[in-house]
Amino acid sequence: MSSQTLTYPKRLIEVDLPIKKISEHARREKSIRHGHISTLHVWWARRPLAACRAVICASLWPDPADPLCPNEFIETARKVMDRFWNQQKVEKRDLKDPIKLRLALLDFITEFANWD
Repeated sequence: MSSQTLTYPKRLIEVDLPIKKISEHARREKSIRHGHISTLHVWWARRPLAACRAVICASLWPDPADPLCPNEFIETARKVMDRFWNQQKVEKRDLKDPIKLRLALLDFITEFANWD
């Protein structure tokens, strides 16, 4: 039996993660005392949901700058990020550059972590 090595593209969490911004969202989410879904019941071991959301996305999505990243993911990510950032009314981003696409995805993860 031959041993084959499977190669996978790196995930975003292996490359970069905007921890400072995600931590700010998690801190703010933890300090909410009323009017938030998490306040319906007092949990003994409260989890930082903002950080969990960010880590899950960053763990699942491949790094678009990795040579092994599937082209289908890159094209879909470009379209979705372009649409999302246009709706947010931020300046136009050049998402053809894989590094800039990576940064757009990381910025999206930061925004996704914040559910205020």
